[in-house]
Amino acid sequence: MDSLPPHLADEFRKAASLIAYNTGQLIHSRGDEKPGISIVKTGGVHAGIYGANGSFVMTSTLGPGQTFGEFTLFAGLPRTHDMTAASRTEIFQLSAPRFIALYEREAEISRALLSTSLVRTHILLEMMDAMRRLPVRERTAKVLVTMMQTAGSENVFECRQSDLAFTLGLSRMSLSKALKQLSDLGLIETGYGRISLPDPRKMRDWVGRHCGAN
Repeated sequence: MDSLPPHLADEFRKAASLIAYNTGQLIHSRGDEKPGISIVKTGGVHAGIYGANGSFVMTSTLGPGQTFGEFTLFAGLPRTHDMTAASRTEIFQLSAPRFIALYEREAEISRALLSTSLVRTHILLEMMDAMRRLPVRERTAKVLVTMMQTAGSENVFECRQSDLAFTLGLSRMSLSKALKQLSDLGLIETGYGRISLPDPRKMRDWVGRHCGAN
């Protein structure tokens, strides 16, 4: 939404339905086939996959202005992830017919979606690199910085530590140790359901020095 001209963003808002979700509420389930595009207005969305044992493997967090559902429109695919509200969240939901009408009329929508898709691909590759190559402490720091790029905040990441541990492929104990190490370095502060960066630039610089280019 932020990458669209003001007049086009207004058209999106007028064509969409604004729906509010409570913390933890399911927005879409993996496998849902109803096509449409969703745009986060306020709050945040956790994208991931629920396991058979009820665990949630989070792959990304989307903040205000971020979109999801493009696969259902352009590839005819079902929903690829379970999407849940990270906090009290408002989302513009745009049905397939209304979106296609705007898309066919305005070329700038195509450019905006392409830009968003490329950024997400870059973020995914950065996370895959961290998961395969880096030690636990550095992996944790790199993934936190990477996921904050789409979360809508450069200094606060709302997430349960159990979900983050599953995402990183770590035990709760290993994650707690890594978070304490980063906290002792003054890079993060932990709280209930959130991790904050007292100095985001310091964190990015540290990741750049210890984890390769960011």
